Amino acid sequence: MNSNKNKSFLSRFFSHNITLLVLAFIIAFTAWFIISANSETEANVTIDKIPVNIDLTEEAVNSGLQVFNGDTITASVEVSGNRVVVGSLTASDISVSANQSSSIISPGTYTLALTAKKVGLKSNYNIVSSVTPPSISVFVDRAKEQEFTIDNRLSVEIDDSNHYASTSLSQNKVILSGPETMVNRIATVAVVDTVTPDDNKKQTVQEKLVYLDSNDNKLDLPLVVTDVETVEATIQVLPVKSFDLAVEISNAPSGAPSVSISPSSVKIAGPQETLDDLADKSGDWVIGKLDYSKLSNKKETQKFDLSLPTGCKIISGETTATATVDLSDYSKSEVTCKISSRLDATTYTAVYATNNIGVTVCGPEDLLSSISASDMTVIADFTGLLDNLKTGSSISLSVPLKISFSSAYSECWVSGSYTANVNVTKK
Repeated sequence: MNSNKNKSFLSRFFSHNITLLVLAFIIAFTAWFIISANSETEANVTIDKIPVNIDLTEEAVNSGLQVFNGDTITASVEVSGNRVVVGSLTASDISVSANQSSSIISPGTYTLALTAKKVGLKSNYNIVSSVTPPSISVFVDRAKEQEFTIDNRLSVEIDDSNHYASTSLSQNKVILSGPETMVNRIATVAVVDTVTPDDNKKQTVQEKLVYLDSNDNKLDLPLVVTDVETVEATIQVLPVKSFDLAVEISNAPSGAPSVSISPSSVKIAGPQETLDDLADKSGDWVIGKLDYSKLSNKKETQKFDLSLPTGCKIISGETTATATVDLSDYSKSEVTCKISSRLDATTYTAVYATNNIGVTVCGPEDLLSSISASDMTVIADFTGLLDNLKTGSSISLSVPLKISFSSAYSECWVSGSYTANVNVTKK
């Protein structure tokens, strides 16, 4: 029964033309492969893109040395043998190694000869030529990573003197890594370009980072890598306004000489609303305070930082200004004055460490020759100091002193600040 079924199946199988064609092709290919594999016919084939093995000595590795361009180096090798065998070879069947690696003991560029050998299971073929290229050049160094601040050297072309183009970068710092000797050559990482703004609109452009040496020459360092190669630069065209500089003067005597400021004025670019808020009632920019209590009878100078609101810039580049007042025509004298207290004697008892204090007074010489303690008032200012003092409690304080002159001595001023040590008891 089974025999009849098998004969029926085979009869049906071989009765189809397509089945016979496929079977014939398989038998023919198998016969061709067996004949070719055992044939004496040989062929030469070039195996390309074989990675080069560069093994440094243990001494070199322990000293931190590594090859920086080895990953991209490949070689070619010509082989001969049975046509089928060599035709099936790939780059993984051959190993190419760099010789003379033991000579690498310090950073530098080295030329190394290449040799090839068989690896893997396939061995019935011959390597018939030297490696192409026969030698390679490798760069060996220690690795270094360093952070740099990006120098914004964008130049914006704008013809309107009433406007200024402000530029800002999407990031201010970048980390570079690569061969130590190459990273050490970099003095500056910068964005260097000339940009023409689009009317008065804010715009952004992508700018490539460039590496500069200490002489501002561009460096080509392909082995130095970074997490970013470009940064986004934002360009904003802003209005420009000129400001005269001024200082707020306190504790000045009547008839005090004028204060000169250098520079006397600056041009500031910024949002219009911010520029309007920057000016005082006179339209000047007040850059700080000049307190006569900190001045003496000489030519005094005081430097001020020109600190601007966010989004503004002094386009002439100044970062400080100097205020000068010449007080050298005045004289100086010390007057011993009695300390007065305006505390309610029915509520407080005040005991001073000393009831008198020497006060340095500056002014015209003729006035100082006649001034006395009766022309001055020295009052201990307890404002806010006794608010938490409870009845029956005492407190020791260093109390600031307020000093004033009678009207005849309005051209004088007190040089220095003064305090009095006092013990106060609340009754």
